[in-house]
Amino acid sequence: MASRCFALTLALLLPQSPPQATFRNLNDSFHLELPAGWRQLAPNEASGLAADPASPLPLRFSQPRRYYAVGPVDDWRRGDFSGPWLQVVEADEEWYVGDDFADELRRMWQQEGEKTGVRHELAEIRREKIGGQQLEAVVAVRTSTPKDAPATTSLDVHAPSGGQQVTLSFTCRSEAFDRWQPEFRRWLGTVVFARVRRQNLTLTERLQGPLLTGGLIGLALFFLYRYTRRRR
Repeated sequence: MASRCFALTLALLLPQSPPQATFRNLNDSFHLELPAGWRQLAPNEASGLAADPASPLPLRFSQPRRYYAVGPVDDWRRGDFSGPWLQVVEADEEWYVGDDFADELRRMWQQEGEKTGVRHELAEIRREKIGGQQLEAVVAVRTSTPKDAPATTSLDVHAPSGGQQVTLSFTCRSEAFDRWQPEFRRWLGTVVFARVRRQNLTLTERLQGPLLTGGLIGLALFFLYRYTRRRR
């Protein structure tokens, strides 16, 4: 009896995982389990968040099939940005992952930081097999520190998907990352891609992938930077 009471008390004290629901992207190229009630941020909603100085920079721009956030959108519209979210970037060409992929990834984020004034620090960069398909992806932990806002930490997952490149960034405020990382890992474990890696890429295709994906992220962040500067 005492052991049963102890187990019940322990279960009540431990953090409970929120109910899950399947999120499918508009391109129908992947799906995964995320907290129930999460949805994709629409462009007009992102424009509304851009007027709130407390909103995280990535939430202020949305391009539905390319660059967008998935999360508790209704909370964001009420001004509550305390919880985690998923940032997604979809590019037409998959990356070529050479032996120097860690240095290339750090260099890419350093260049983005120079454009936007956000400092990005990367750690734990490695190749890793993800989801039930055991697809090989590049995974990293990235801490982003804006000049005038709280720092965030992301579990970044850069995955090939049949000639395309999908980046999933599971993000929260840095002080909450240790609490949310196990959940991020659990959500990542449910991801399923519609297409697998295309074989025999040409040299041109291999070189275009990182440039196009980096350019897409850079365009979005540069737009946000310009918008923020105009509001000051």
